[in-house]
Amino acid sequence: MQKYLNISHGTRYARLKIFAYYVQRIITSRTVRRIAMRATAIHLRLLYGKDKYSERKSASTDALREKGYLLFDKLLSSSQCKEILAYLRDKPVFASRESGQHFVKDNPPENIAIGDYELECVVNCPHVMEIANHPAMLTLAANYLGYTPTITTMGIRWSFPTKNNDADVQAFHRDSEMGSIKLMVYLTDVDADSGPHVYVEGTHLDRMPVRLHRHSDLEVTREHGGGVSITGPAGTAFAIDTKGIHKGTPPISRARLLLGIQYSLLPCLIYDYEPVAYRGEVLYDHYINRLMVNNERIQPVVQEMRPEKIPVLRR
Repeated sequence: MQKYLNISHGTRYARLKIFAYYVQRIITSRTVRRIAMRATAIHLRLLYGKDKYSERKSASTDALREKGYLLFDKLLSSSQCKEILAYLRDKPVFASRESGQHFVKDNPPENIAIGDYELECVVNCPHVMEIANHPAMLTLAANYLGYTPTITTMGIRWSFPTKNNDADVQAFHRDSEMGSIKLMVYLTDVDADSGPHVYVEGTHLDRMPVRLHRHSDLEVTREHGGGVSITGPAGTAFAIDTKGIHKGTPPISRARLLLGIQYSLLPCLIYDYEPVAYRGEVLYDHYINRLMVNNERIQPVVQEMRPEKIPVLRR
């Protein structure tokens, strides 16, 4: 996972980034945000050239714009999910949102709700870079954002059954930065008791509040009629507009493993990016992956490839 900027010990540049992050939070108008995104896309096009992934018309993009979430057919097979689990079996997990201590997945410390893998482990995990750079996903992100996307977060996260829930991600919330969608893939079977993701349909179209806050389940039910709980076997995948209200439900019966990949127009201002070495053999686009991976095995230009369609389960 990505590290947050440290304000107290950060550089002047880091403090400027934090300042810019809060400035953009002041922009709450949907119209102004939309204009800002279009202007950013135009600027990027002038700097880096024509976008090679977007399409003029896309039913998947229209569905995502309408509801804020989109369910896919499985992007990973059950055997691929098992390969990922086997790779991660002996890799250390760390409590990124708690003490930062490392531990083994099968023996998490008491009251640790969430555990992440280090970024180098994630990018070198089987099938992860392939999924992150899936032409159909890049096409969806480019259509939705207006230009070739940049991967701004990439992580594999365990959610553990515990009484000490993480209020930041296991309570309803919004993400504030403009121009981002996130792909999520279950790497374990997820039912109602094992931490399903819940998205509140249509809330990505709301005017963004200046001050973000956590929404109680009662508030979401009263104001929006509840959310859509997404369950399914390992390999189940979906995308969300991160401006909409969402949460990861705390698991009750068994731990949940989730792959999350965020696509944005620009780097997220609150992260301190430290690209890591990638040991895979397949070449991927440098521009898209530049914040995650830093070595010569990433191509310097966008690949010419025919976009593949992501089968939509329902809209």
